Amino acid sequence: MPRVGNGNQTSFWHDVWTPFGPLIRYFGPQGPRQLGIPTDARICSVVNENGWKLPSARSDEAEALQIHLASVSLPCASAHDDELWRVDNVELDAFSTKLTWESLRPRAPIQLWTSNVWYKGAIPRHAFHLWVTHLNRLPTRSRLKAWGLQIQTSCCLCDRFEEDRDHLFLRCEVSQHLWAMIIRRLGYITLSFQSWDAFSDWLGSKDSICPTTLRRLVAQAVIYSLWHERNNRLHNNISSSSEVLFKLLDRRIRDAILARRNRKKFKNLLAKWLTFA
Repeated sequence: MPRVGNGNQTSFWHDVWTPFGPLIRYFGPQGPRQLGIPTDARICSVVNENGWKLPSARSDEAEALQIHLASVSLPCASAHDDELWRVDNVELDAFSTKLTWESLRPRAPIQLWTSNVWYKGAIPRHAFHLWVTHLNRLPTRSRLKAWGLQIQTSCCLCDRFEEDRDHLFLRCEVSQHLWAMIIRRLGYITLSFQSWDAFSDWLGSKDSICPTTLRRLVAQAVIYSLWHERNNRLHNNISSSSEVLFKLLDRRIRDAILARRNRKKFKNLLAKWLTFA
């Protein structure tokens, strides 16, 4: 909005220089005739040394405008008009793209599980995949069936139960076998997840057995590997045992930790990962 100096550059009718917004909208098309002020008038033409050149108020809008103008300073001939940026009723010295976007964008409550996905040092494709998985947006067979596709819904890994997110990644016998090896490697005696909420709670928990960063790194890699294995069996007719998947995961996790070894949270993770090897 304009910050009025001498009023030479600010439109009386079309600029937002009062709390009422553009006066042409506030008064309507009859406004210029009602006040006797042309539609192309500048503010400087509506004021003189005696004050504002406005006729007696004949409407509620005109009265409100005159009350407002009585409370503000008259335009100053030695000052220049300037632009004033205001975001969420906060005046800014200069336009801010960031603050404007934050004001305009739709907002939703911050979810507690986001730290399990977007943590410092995460493997980008693993983090993105876990994000999609957490939102339950992967094209599992049960979802494809719900979309109207005439397909079998049996799990691509075990071929016994319906393939949905929780079964594929947590309850399938192939997944459970892989998780059992992973859990032991992380130092836990036994641990199993029967629901995605339980799995998410475990990812976000803190304990003295396994660092949270290692737990998240490994869990994201497991979820990604299981989906990759599922697609390999479905599209390429190639299957790998849980032992082979674990061996590949082990190498991938070591490489990821070594690549981030100079980061504080990754400094001692390799030793921790190899403790129960």
